[in-house]
Amino acid sequence: MTCSDFAAQGPPASRDDPPPPYPTPADDLARQTARIPSATALSWDGGHWTYRQLDARASALADRFRATGALPGHAATLCATPGPDTVAALFALWRAGCLAVPLHERLTPAEIEHARTTVKATLHVDNHILHGATRPDGADGPAHPDSPDAPTAPRPAPHGLATPSGPAPPTPYTAFPDVTTLLLTSGSTGAATAFGFTRAALAASAAAVADRLRLTPDDRWALTLSLGHIGGLCLVVRAVMTGASVRLWPVFDPDALASAVVRQQVTHLAAVPVMLRRLLARLGGRPIPPTLRCVLVGGAAASHGLLDDAWAASLPIATTWGMTETASQVATAPPDLARRHPGTAGRPLPGIEVRATPAGALQVRGPTLASIAVPGPGASPRALPRDPGGWFTTRDLGRVDSGGLIWIEGRADAIIVSGGLNVSPGEVERVIEALPGVNDAVVFGVPDEEWGEVVAAVVEADPGVVTADDVDRYCRERLARGRCPSRIVVVDALSRTWTGKVMRARVQEHHGPELGARETT
Repeated sequence: MTCSDFAAQGPPASRDDPPPPYPTPADDLARQTARIPSATALSWDGGHWTYRQLDARASALADRFRATGALPGHAATLCATPGPDTVAALFALWRAGCLAVPLHERLTPAEIEHARTTVKATLHVDNHILHGATRPDGADGPAHPDSPDAPTAPRPAPHGLATPSGPAPPTPYTAFPDVTTLLLTSGSTGAATAFGFTRAALAASAAAVADRLRLTPDDRWALTLSLGHIGGLCLVVRAVMTGASVRLWPVFDPDALASAVVRQQVTHLAAVPVMLRRLLARLGGRPIPPTLRCVLVGGAAASHGLLDDAWAASLPIATTWGMTETASQVATAPPDLARRHPGTAGRPLPGIEVRATPAGALQVRGPTLASIAVPGPGASPRALPRDPGGWFTTRDLGRVDSGGLIWIEGRADAIIVSGGLNVSPGEVERVIEALPGVNDAVVFGVPDEEWGEVVAAVVEADPGVVTADDVDRYCRERLARGRCPSRIVVVDALSRTWTGKVMRARVQEHHGPELGARETT
């Protein structure tokens, strides 16, 4: 089956369950089950499921969800520890006709409630339903789909399922009936927004990545990102659509991941920079086997120093640029191209177009774009904003060079205007992150009576190794005076999301008043 095949296909010809009115990724699971039933779909410490077993578990859970409150066309949140049952539950929600809303498993109860309120969820699935009430023998972990423990009939709704009473409430997504999935942004720069995708958008993303990275059914993907992260969700969907397998861990464990790499258990993985840094430390210079074909690095801009360290360790790094609104990747540089052009995000994936406006804002057009956006609690779903030509304007600044390569240069909503000079925080951050001993940096503007704004920097490093004076001297040697941070603080750790992305808004909120009160040097 080619990439174009699965990008265009609809529901299978027949199923025991009446399918939702529009195709979902559960149809792709059913199709692969019919085609390669005995191939490994999921593996974890101590076990694995074939496609037949994953499909059977998804069907059993779909029956349970229907019996305990799943409403076709309504949003259903899923917040559970990564594992085979959680993956099965994701496909079960699709099979039940719900809009699946996977959440990061480490969200607090307040964050979960905020997410549920935003998407107006009528059903919530948590660890209790997946790992407690579903096991009548009281054992830990998932039941084998073909064992007597696997539920085949409805049971009373446990704590993890919220069952509506009375007549079914109207769905707020009636105007967008082909949307199958909602995903919330990480909120690294502010309040989270939910974006909705059709199966066609997810399939187009999977096909484009498969084409760029030459994926095969023999690939073994390490799931290091949460299903509540666009990279983790699309990884699982992509693996099913290509007939590959996924290696699972209950938490991100750099030691276990390093061991899986060295023992040739995985061929591909995706990581944000902080994960890559931890993986490198655990590998400790051990030889990288040729079975590891690709390490996708995205989620935040990886520093040149980190990339150099990864290449020195012989990791096959593929640099990428993407976002939640675009169903993960927009552009990807395969390992050979990324090595030849350090820092590029590569060329747009097949079927996706990218251009820069005169002001440098990057715009995207293509079949992977989200269909809808829900900006927060109380807001109604609305179509993703695009211009009359179908272009979506991102918040990233950059350029497309004459060879079609994309270079990311900063954020449009973060430009600092100091004495009439426009300063890109990304440019200053890249310089600071090149200083030995620095892990990360956040640069932003703080008010100044004379200059309007001045450049401030919060630097993640060991304060015993790197000082504010070190950062100041380093920048003054490499940047024009107006672009140098004049107010600097060194911290041992920056605030991050559960996916490892720096929470820029929180860093600025926490350190801005302190740095704004300092005098310009």
